[in-house]
Amino acid sequence: LGRGLRKVDGKSYLTVIDFIGNYENNYLIPIALYGDTSYNKDSLRKLITEGSKMIPGASTINFDKITKERIFQSIDSANMQLYSDLKKDYYLLKFKLGRTPMMMDFIEHGSRDPYLFVNYSSSYYNFIVKVEKENGSSISKEQEILLELFAKEINNARRIVESCILKSLIESREINFESLTGIIFLTYGHKISTETIESSIDNLNFKFVRKEKDVIKVNKKNIEFSVSFKNHLQSKTFYEFLNDNIDYSIYTYNKKFKKELFEDGFILYEKYSRKDVCRILNWNFNEEATVYGYKLNNNSCPIFVNYHKEESIASSTKFPEKFLNSSQFLWYSKPQRRLSNSTLVSIRLNNRIKLPLFIKKHNGEGTDFYYMGDVKPIDNSFEETTIKNDKNENVPVVRVILELNKPVDSSIYNYLTCENETYDATLVKESHEREMFLPKLKNPIPLYNFYAAAGSFSELQAEKDFTLIEGPENSSGKDYFACKIIGESMNRVIPNGSICLFKPDSGGSRNGKIVLVENRDQQDPDFNSSFSIKTYSSEKSISEETWGHESIILRPNSYDSSYKNIIITEENASGMRVVGVFVKILDEPLIKK
Repeated sequence: LGRGLRKVDGKSYLTVIDFIGNYENNYLIPIALYGDTSYNKDSLRKLITEGSKMIPGASTINFDKITKERIFQSIDSANMQLYSDLKKDYYLLKFKLGRTPMMMDFIEHGSRDPYLFVNYSSSYYNFIVKVEKENGSSISKEQEILLELFAKEINNARRIVESCILKSLIESREINFESLTGIIFLTYGHKISTETIESSIDNLNFKFVRKEKDVIKVNKKNIEFSVSFKNHLQSKTFYEFLNDNIDYSIYTYNKKFKKELFEDGFILYEKYSRKDVCRILNWNFNEEATVYGYKLNNNSCPIFVNYHKEESIASSTKFPEKFLNSSQFLWYSKPQRRLSNSTLVSIRLNNRIKLPLFIKKHNGEGTDFYYMGDVKPIDNSFEETTIKNDKNENVPVVRVILELNKPVDSSIYNYLTCENETYDATLVKESHEREMFLPKLKNPIPLYNFYAAAGSFSELQAEKDFTLIEGPENSSGKDYFACKIIGESMNRVIPNGSICLFKPDSGGSRNGKIVLVENRDQQDPDFNSSFSIKTYSSEKSISEETWGHESIILRPNSYDSSYKNIIITEENASGMRVVGVFVKILDEPLIKK
C-alpha cells in the first residue's frame, strides 16, 4: 500500500478502496485478506460472511453486496482439489519437514485442509501412494479399503463418538459404555445415549453403509477391537495412517465445537450431508438416496431446503419457502400431499418427533446443508393449498410455519436470505441488455454438473438438475447432453475443464469409444462422484445375447501415468451403466501461460 501506511501526525487511519472485477479466481480474496490457506470452501464462506470479526486488531473490512455474492460464486465454482495444486502443497510441506507429511502436519503448519486429499483419493494414504509413485503400496488391499472407509465414513469430523472410541481403544485396548459416556461428558459437556453408542459401534463395523467389516466387538457393554482388526494394527504403516486420521477428525471437530451451539448431535450452522444426518440421527442404514425434502424414520424427520431455487427445476417443487423472520420458517410439503398424509399427521401431532432443519443457499454450494436448529410446527399454520406443475395444473401441497428453537444468527441469516446477485439482481439488467443483441438459445441441450453429484443420472434428469446451453446445429436435448470434464485422466484428448457433447448411450458396440459411465459402487477421484469418463474396451465371451463380457476395461488416456485402468467384471458390474458416448469438445478452457 506504499505511502498510505506512512505515519503522520494527526493521521489515525487509512481507508483503502479496491474495485473487484468479476474474475473466476475471486475465491483467492478471503485467502489473501485473512491468511486462511486451508482452501476449505466452508471456511472461506465463513470469513466473508463474518467480515471484520475475523480481522485482527483495529482494522475493519467491508464488502459491498454485489462483491460478496461474486466472491461466493467464485468459491462455489472453484475446484479446490486439483491434483496439480494438491501435489504442489504436498511437496512444499515435504521439503519443509524433510519427510513425508501426515494429515496433522498440514494442520500444524497452517497449510491446506488435508481432508481435500481424502476427497481426491478416498484416503490420505491413497494420495501418498499416487504422488510417491516409486514406493507403491506397503499395506494389503483390505487395509487400503479400511483406511478409505475410516477416512470417508468415520473420521470426517461430523460425529465425535466413533473417533473417541477408536482413540480410546488404540490407547487402552478396551473401554466400556460408562467410561465412554464419561469421556464425552467431561470433554464436551453433554451425555450420549446408549442408542448413540450402539449406532456408533455399528458404524465402526460399517453396517450403516452396508459394507460390513469385522472391526469392533462388544461383550457386556465392554468394547474392544476384533482379533482380525488387531492383526491389521500390527502393520506400522496402517496403524500410523489410521491414528493420524483419527487425530485429524478429533482436532477438526474440537475446533468447530461450541457447547452453546450444540444441539443433540449437531452443531448450529455447521454443514452436513444427508448421509451425515442419517448417521447422527442413529438411523440403521444410510438413507440419503431416498431423503429428498424430508423423511420420517426412527422418530426423527430431517428437513432439507434449497433456499434459492433454480429456474430449471420442476414447477411443482418451486416452493416459495423462506424465513418469515429469524425465528420462523415457511415450509412446504412434497407435492401431491394433503393434510391427511401420514407423515404430516405424525409431524403435526407427535411432539416426540425430532425435526432438524437444514438449509443451503443454492445448489452451487454443493451437497451439504447448514444445520439451522430443531423446529416445531405451529399447529394452526397447517394449510392445504396448491402449486402449479409443469403442465400448469394445480397439485395439492401443505404449507406450514416452523418455529425454530433459537433465532438464527444474523450473519448466516443474512447470507442465506440475501438474493444471490450473481444469479439474480445484478445480472437481470445485464441479461436484458444481452437479449437486445443476442438471439435466444438455438438447439438448447442440458448441461449437467456431474462433479460431486449425489444422485444418479436418472435422478438428475428427474430433478431437472441442469442448465440449458446452446447445442450444435440440428441438435436437441433429446438427442444430446453436455457436461464439464473435471480432472486429468483423459487429458491427452480432453483438457481439464472442457465442456463436452455426449449422445445418450443406445447400446451396440462401444469398443474404443470414450464413454461417460455411472458406477454406483465406485467413486472417481476426478469427478468426486460415481461418474467417470474413460475409453471403453471389452473382452467378450461367446454369448452376445446376455451380459456376454468376460471383463470391461475403462482406460484413462492421460499424460499422467498414475491413472490406472478400471476393470469391471460380472461380479461388480451391477452398479455400472454407460450413460453417454463422447461426441466432441464444445468449449475448451483457457490455457494460462
